[in-house]
Amino acid sequence: MIKVAVIIVTYNSSRFIDGCFTALAHMDRSGLDVEVVVVDNGFKDDALEKLKAYPWVTVIAAEKNLGFSGGNNLAMQRAMEAGADYVYLLNHDTEATPSFLVEAVKEAEGDPRIGAAQSLLLLHPDKELINSTGNAIHFLGFGYCLEYRKPYAQWKAPARKEIAYPSGAGVLFRTTVLRKVGVLDEQLFLYHEDLDLGWRIRLAGYDVVLAPRSVVYHKYEFSRSISKYYFMERNRYIVFMKNLRLWTLAVLAIPLFVSEIALLIASFRSGWWREKLKVYVYFFRLDSWKELARTRRQVQASRIVSDREIMKLFQSTINYQEVAGPFTRYVANPCMRVAWSVMRLCIF
Repeated sequence: MIKVAVIIVTYNSSRFIDGCFTALAHMDRSGLDVEVVVVDNGFKDDALEKLKAYPWVTVIAAEKNLGFSGGNNLAMQRAMEAGADYVYLLNHDTEATPSFLVEAVKEAEGDPRIGAAQSLLLLHPDKELINSTGNAIHFLGFGYCLEYRKPYAQWKAPARKEIAYPSGAGVLFRTTVLRKVGVLDEQLFLYHEDLDLGWRIRLAGYDVVLAPRSVVYHKYEFSRSISKYYFMERNRYIVFMKNLRLWTLAVLAIPLFVSEIALLIASFRSGWWREKLKVYVYFFRLDSWKELARTRRQVQASRIVSDREIMKLFQSTINYQEVAGPFTRYVANPCMRVAWSVMRLCIF
């Protein structure tokens, strides 16, 4: 039998527990040896008490908030030591369909080059709308959902869909690949950790795909919390500097500088300038650069794929309706489309 660990990290997740685990109780386990593991990162609600109603769940209470990366890594390392063939990361704010895991494993088993397979994520309660058919990477490092809020009835499942990176809300990873490229980067803590891991999997020569018959409903809410901007901006640069060759970083230097000025101005206009300045403080610390240099050496040592090949899946425009206002659509996107058409010719 194929051994799979389904991993869920909770943090003040009480309101989601019953929906998530009642759905998992009806999971199809045909041909699979499944363990459901919960890592609880938070102690401010009764999530642990509610989990007692699901005795088939293995619960690990973290001693502190390890973030999305650290919490998942704790369970992934445990699963790999126990001989799991796959690990499936599932958000606490989801309700999975009974066949979600069987179909994800079936997709991965169809090709040994597949390192990660994301489930088709639909919204909840708007189940007729798409949350993500895979995630996109913009050439300036931004990540966003593909086909967000498009009607599911109008979407045609492809025979095979390559994606730039998988959403951590519902994704299957092959453990033999994780042993080669590593697990989630804990310096990221939260945001961009799934983007980083998907990128590293591709750099090592493996594929990242959508498993369209594996369906998970996601109670997705676009966070407008100002505090998230620190992690999103800091981690965007960490991932870029880890995963790109130095020549590629040099090619992108001017558009990155221009976008940095624009974002700094936007941060003052929108009230998150303190978070933006904290990013600069982070990169002024020597220990930050030491950690970045260490992780960069690991990534570059395992890469077998060129930046040009990786960037075939990158986007030249931002097409995510939660952030793409008129300025983005009619000014920024056309300029970025022209710039990327030229710059990509210089990337190898």
